[in-house]
Amino acid sequence: MAFDYEDAGTFGSEREAKDWAQRNKIDLRDLHIRNAGGQRVEVGIRKSAYDQRENYDNQHGQRRDGFLR
Repeated sequence: MAFDYEDAGTFGSEREAKDWAQRNKIDLRDLHIRNAGGQRVEVGIRKSAYDQRENYDNQHGQRRDGFLR
């Protein structure tokens, strides 16, 4: 079964993406991490696990760029 993913942005490394997910109480199994070149990664959250009512931390930590919902 294939899943749809909500774009969560680009991070400087896989470790930074996982740290962000843990701060926002996102199960690491719900992440889809893709290499974006070098150590940078693009991250998606499985839509079935994505809850827009949550106040995700989109501006703190080691984010290299942000996104707006």
